[in-house]
Amino acid sequence: MKLDLHVHTVHSDGGGTVKDVLRTAKSKGLDGLAITDHNTIEGYFEAESYDFGLLVLPGYEVCTDAGHVLVIGLERTPPKIEIIRYEDLIRWVRKLGGLTILAHPTAGRIHSDRWIRCKPDAVEVLNASYPIYRFFVKRSLRIADRLGAPSVAGSDAHCPENVGNSYTIVDASNPSNDDVIEAIKYGNVSFEGKLSPFSTRIRAGLGYMLSVMLPSTHS
Repeated sequence: MKLDLHVHTVHSDGGGTVKDVLRTAKSKGLDGLAITDHNTIEGYFEAESYDFGLLVLPGYEVCTDAGHVLVIGLERTPPKIEIIRYEDLIRWVRKLGGLTILAHPTAGRIHSDRWIRCKPDAVEVLNASYPIYRFFVKRSLRIADRLGAPSVAGSDAHCPENVGNSYTIVDASNPSNDDVIEAIKYGNVSFEGKLSPFSTRIRAGLGYMLSVMLPSTHS
């Protein structure tokens, strides 16, 4: 299954509606995606009301004190999602059976010691918003290797046309949320794709830097 595990919509800082995102995913031949808006699951619930023949995974992106984390598979958010320690989030999601993915780990400060002590389920090795493909992917692969975690990919699309620019191939026995999540946790995955257009990556980079300097700003 071809799945884009990192997509934003107008429910946070994305520029496209949920319908726009689903329509693009379908046109690019994806089998499904995770809508991972910042601190909210509303994009997923809206997507569930449409029938595009896609597997839509519940998800959201959280900014912790040790980097951004994608939470997949849960239909609820933590009680204090906007002010949360990395370790607390990982343990909370693990307790509820969800999936945690370290998002664009080389785009900011690297917290290797904390990531090793409290490991995520997977590492986003290819993010289509990375400034340079080879350098950032190689660094991300080293992080995944140190953590002993599966390597996945996501577009980090903030506009519909970039959905599916990079994606994860998941070898799951059934096209369901639970089976896909288990397959990723067991490492039955690979990643493929490319970077988004340069202008898009510049905007994403500026947004991320603002989020680091101003914690209340979403990236």
